[in-house]
Amino acid sequence: PMVDVVFQLMTFMLLSSQMTGGEIVNVPPAVHGIGVQKDASALVIILPPAEAGGTSQILMGEDLRAPRAEDDESIRKYLAAAVAGGRSRVIIQAGGRVDHGEVLRVAAVVGEVEGTSLHIAVQEPPSK
Repeated sequence: PMVDVVFQLMTFMLLSSQMTGGEIVNVPPAVHGIGVQKDASALVIILPPAEAGGTSQILMGEDLRAPRAEDDESIRKYLAAAVAGGRSRVIIQAGGRVDHGEVLRVAAVVGEVEGTSLHIAVQEPPSK
């Protein structure tokens, strides 16, 4: 009977515990790397959500007046046009509060477009 009770307690704990996820990923600062010419690349900017639990906004261009992506297909069309125009390098730039999964989703969309190479924008640490 004692073994049965222990197994019941273990089963109860296993089924009632909550799995947590979405930990904050601390990326080390960039120290070395080869730069990519911004004017010869397609830029995708991921803005953090305006309120907690909201969705990120994706800009297809380098300023806040750039068109916003409505779905993954609009990102694919933007990148296909960029590749046709000779800009095969794609730079993803995301704010610090952007969910890591959102960056991965956009990177997957970039990978689906033929002829693109993916680059992630980083901010150099301040010099000491």
